[in-house]
Amino acid sequence: MSKTRQVILETLSQRGSLPIDTLARAARHSVMATRYHLALLMDEGLVVAQDVAHRERVGRPQLLYTLTDGAHTHLPKAYDLLAEQLLAELGRTLSEKDKVALLRRAGKRLAATASPLRRSARIETRLERATDFLNERGYVAQSSKSTDEYALSVCNCPYREIASTHHAICEMDIALVSALMDMPMKMAQCIARQDGRCTFKPDLKNSR
Repeated sequence: MSKTRQVILETLSQRGSLPIDTLARAARHSVMATRYHLALLMDEGLVVAQDVAHRERVGRPQLLYTLTDGAHTHLPKAYDLLAEQLLAELGRTLSEKDKVALLRRAGKRLAATASPLRRSARIETRLERATDFLNERGYVAQSSKSTDEYALSVCNCPYREIASTHHAICEMDIALVSALMDMPMKMAQCIARQDGRCTFKPDLKNSR
């Protein structure tokens, strides 16, 4: 999203419904240029325009622009700060073993929201299911399978900043992928440990 449209969203978030001339001043653009950016935001369903019920001056009806509920996903978030504090608190109140167990339960609970998998499903089906599930959540995942080996790789770690200092959070993803594949998996590569990607492979030592 452009800087101008981000300024418009943040201004509406801070000050509520506003006319176009006020938004133009906040964005430091002309009214015409601001109208262009507002039109794009409206097309995306992030902003709506409403007629002002009463207007003192005669002429073109004045519009007030307001954020939609969907616009709030584009405003600044501090989820990393929240996660950092929660994990730090877990570290103070739980043993390392209990903290890992909790994170693994969270991963399994997330996997439970995926579509059901038949226990007789082929490896290709399991890989496709896991890859689709992860991609829907921003992991940028891909799978590979050779004659005697298969793997699932993740190119984007949604918890990169947190995992770099709290490696235990990777246990949640290991449990998630294991549950999605319905078999024990291990992490062979890890973005949080400076690898280029996270790679999950079958954990033969713990396989059934």
